[in-house]
Amino acid sequence: MDTDSTHVRLSAIGIVAVSLFLALFMRLWFLQGIDRQAFEAASVSNRVRVIHEEGPRGRILDRNGKILVDSETSIVVSLDREPLRKMEEPERNAVFVSLADTLQQLGVPTKLSLIEKRYADLRYAPQEYVPIADDVDPSVEIYLMERADRYPGIIVERKAIRSYPYGNLAAHLLGYVGEINEKELVERGGQLPGSENSSTTAPTTTAPSTSPGSSSGADSGTRLTDYRLGDSIGKGGVERSYEADLRAVPGERTIEVNAKGDLVDVLSLKSPVVGDDIWLTIDIDLQAHAERLLAAKIQDLRGGRDKDNNRLNAPQGSVVIEDPQNGQILAMASYPDYDPSVTVNGISQEQWEAFNDPNSGLPLVNWALQGTYAPGSTFKLYTALAGYNSGYLRDGTEVVNDPGVYTIENCKGEKCEVRNAGSTPHGTVNMASALTVSSDVYFYKLADKFWNLTDQYGETPIQDAAAQFGLGAKTGVPLSGENPGRLPTPASRKAAFEARPDLFMTGDWRSGDNINTSIGQGDVLATPLQIVNSYATFANGGTRYQPQIVTKVTRPNDLTLPANDPANYKLIRQVEPVVQGTIQIQPDQYAKIYDGLLGVTQSALGTASASWQASKTAWPMAGKTGTAQVSKKADTSLFAAWGPAGTGEPARYAISVVVPESGFGGEVAAPLAFRIMEPLSFGTLLPACLSADQSACAAAADAASAASGNDVTSGSAD
Repeated sequence: MDTDSTHVRLSAIGIVAVSLFLALFMRLWFLQGIDRQAFEAASVSNRVRVIHEEGPRGRILDRNGKILVDSETSIVVSLDREPLRKMEEPERNAVFVSLADTLQQLGVPTKLSLIEKRYADLRYAPQEYVPIADDVDPSVEIYLMERADRYPGIIVERKAIRSYPYGNLAAHLLGYVGEINEKELVERGGQLPGSENSSTTAPTTTAPSTSPGSSSGADSGTRLTDYRLGDSIGKGGVERSYEADLRAVPGERTIEVNAKGDLVDVLSLKSPVVGDDIWLTIDIDLQAHAERLLAAKIQDLRGGRDKDNNRLNAPQGSVVIEDPQNGQILAMASYPDYDPSVTVNGISQEQWEAFNDPNSGLPLVNWALQGTYAPGSTFKLYTALAGYNSGYLRDGTEVVNDPGVYTIENCKGEKCEVRNAGSTPHGTVNMASALTVSSDVYFYKLADKFWNLTDQYGETPIQDAAAQFGLGAKTGVPLSGENPGRLPTPASRKAAFEARPDLFMTGDWRSGDNINTSIGQGDVLATPLQIVNSYATFANGGTRYQPQIVTKVTRPNDLTLPANDPANYKLIRQVEPVVQGTIQIQPDQYAKIYDGLLGVTQSALGTASASWQASKTAWPMAGKTGTAQVSKKADTSLFAAWGPAGTGEPARYAISVVVPESGFGGEVAAPLAFRIMEPLSFGTLLPACLSADQSACAAAADAASAASGNDVTSGSAD
């Protein structure tokens, strides 16, 4: 039994040994054969790093090729964490303390806590330089470079940052650039540090440009996109909308490191490729002219009182000028504005709070497309179209007696009378004269009849006509934050009441609501951009274009040569006009509305005739004043117009001016519009002053201020 037991034990040990050797052999075979490629790839990734390097963004030009936003070199003090990691903590802290003290002495306020925070910042790859101070004086660069031995791990490099030759001009259109946040990074396919599959060698992806606007051109615009935390990205305006074009193709620095992560060698270097240039539709000379006059008028108004002793606060204002033949925006002024250069090195919390303080006027808001206002009598254009398209206005119903007051049909109670502004009687009026003198009674009656005859005309003939002009919906302008406004209907009133009965007295729609809507009051809200686009639509005969802010995208050959030289760039994309709809109206009916709007400026009875006479344009203009009442505040002043008008020439310019809490449309918005249009029509616009020429800019501002104090009093309440 002892012999048998020994044999059994030896056999068991042999089987175990063979099994172990077999398992070891199989594992070696797997590692060296099947999984060799995977381990080789892992080995390479452990010793090779690809460092991401941003390049200079493309420039933003006006329609004539004048540079509005450029990229210039900034001297940046950064940390190279490779040598810093090798130091003992006390030694590293001493370097940080010395750097903070030195920068402070050289006029660059820098806190020790900032340096320590940046050193530990996980947003940057281990081998990436981490910025500490931007846009420092060359003397700082020289000082640190001459004493490099005293500041190990401190790098002084030159980087491209945004510059603004014209200062604040067109700030809302241009937008600004800031550091990409985590949400934006994920939206663009980037990886967050610590997320699955994230690494310092995330692959660069190729994607076509997704910038807005229909296009044609010699190039598809395909660019490389590769974002990392710490990169710059457009945060507003054109910088955001055309990010795919403006962003440079990032560069790459491929380095070899050892097992400790220390730099061994630079294996390759691929330089960044500058971004493409964006050509705006705006004329910077016209933009500067509009912004100066708008700012001067608002500043002149503030502190005054209207006829009812309401304070003229004029908290903001806007001017939009559009080409009716293609939808191109020629100028878009919004007040108050801001200095985009303060965003270059990032916006501090204090600055961000100031920008968003209502007491500062919310300067980041583009009031031209984000502000909504009751359109007042400018809305009568849409009600007029409803009268004709519905079939109600015809022989026998087109002429109305206007005694200055209208009694609502089938009305009972104390509020059955509605009046013209100032109860002014206009006598016998037809469509044309009702528009010229801005007879509310004419449109009250039309709206009242519509509501009493809903079985014949439906509930929304006025709203349907306004929607044809684009009210109640975004225009589609390729800028973020556009407000759709509000076009109230009986159905929307009912839905709003059912959703929040605590906020509304009733969900019913009555004649009074129809009457208020017909003259742009009540719940109607429109943006200045919607208003100008609708008048441009009427001016060109009924084609509604999508407003455009870019004409083309180009790729420069030589940044040192003129940007507007056709031989110095390659066309990437041409932005073509986009038709959003057409308005059908009989020629004779169109002519009646047209004549009424022409009379607003050209007839002695017109609500804007006095202001046009004071600042005559080279050709007649047609348009409509508006004065929207706001509870316990001064009126909102509005004016929309186009020119040339009444000459047989195609309309070349449409303009809207909106200034809330400022007074009558005929006394504020209309005079301002004509002062802007006068030199434009004669071709005598002065060149926009560069921000470096402070004396020229000051002289232009003084001239605008003087002009704003000379407005005429039309005597009209519209």
